[in-house]
Amino acid sequence: MSIHEDREKIMELLNQELNLTPYESRAYTALLLHGPLSPQGINQKSGIPRPRTYDVLNSLVGKGLLVEQPGRPKVYAAVDPEVGLEKMMVDVERTTLRQLEEKRKTAQKLASYLSKLYEKTREVPVEKEMVWVTRRDNALIARYSEAIKNIENEFVVANASAPPENEVIEAIRYVLKEKKTVRVVRSIKNLTRKQLDEYEEMIKLGEQIKHLEYDGLTFAIFDRKDTVLWFPPHPSKLTVWMSLPSLATVLHNYFDVLWKKGTPAITELRRLKQMKA
Repeated sequence: MSIHEDREKIMELLNQELNLTPYESRAYTALLLHGPLSPQGINQKSGIPRPRTYDVLNSLVGKGLLVEQPGRPKVYAAVDPEVGLEKMMVDVERTTLRQLEEKRKTAQKLASYLSKLYEKTREVPVEKEMVWVTRRDNALIARYSEAIKNIENEFVVANASAPPENEVIEAIRYVLKEKKTVRVVRSIKNLTRKQLDEYEEMIKLGEQIKHLEYDGLTFAIFDRKDTVLWFPPHPSKLTVWMSLPSLATVLHNYFDVLWKKGTPAITELRRLKQMKA
């Protein structure tokens, strides 16, 4: 297919992928197809409105895609696309990095200010009985991890779902180093070698894990006060967070039943690691 026949596709790519305006794409492809042209010639070949011609050409020159030859009238020519487009992408990358850096600085300043506001309100007591329903997204994982870090005594989990996210693992490492109690009941049969290594590390840090073929309700309990529930089928997207001490007590009793049924995970873990070696 010739470049004439493929002109519309080329202009579409220039618009969508390289962020040229439709008029810029028309003028640029006209010069690639017909060679150096005067503004009037470009207007005729590209069909862009005459009042916009000079604005469009000046923009393309600024992006490094065209060169301007002085004279009466001026003549414009396309730069070798391998050179012109590369220069334009270098400029785009430089601009993007500068914008990202500006956004990062703004975010850091804002985070510092908002953290001061948060510190003032984080200790405000909430009602004893509250229920939140949400999705298992990044915001939920962040809040879940923070709740783990803030436990006073004990965090327990009955897990029939996927292994925890990295952020959750880091939170558990933190509380174990603080000598808090963490107990987990779950099946470890389908874990990867890397996940088995992580669980073995956590056991060495003090986490108590028992292996149990369990496919029921996944739940976590913080200090027998707050409860987080994930409903089957797993992996569950729906999360229910409840500050109901009475429910936490009931589920903790159920957890103790599961705990008695389970076996120390370290034995099964090492057997699985040998099989995967």
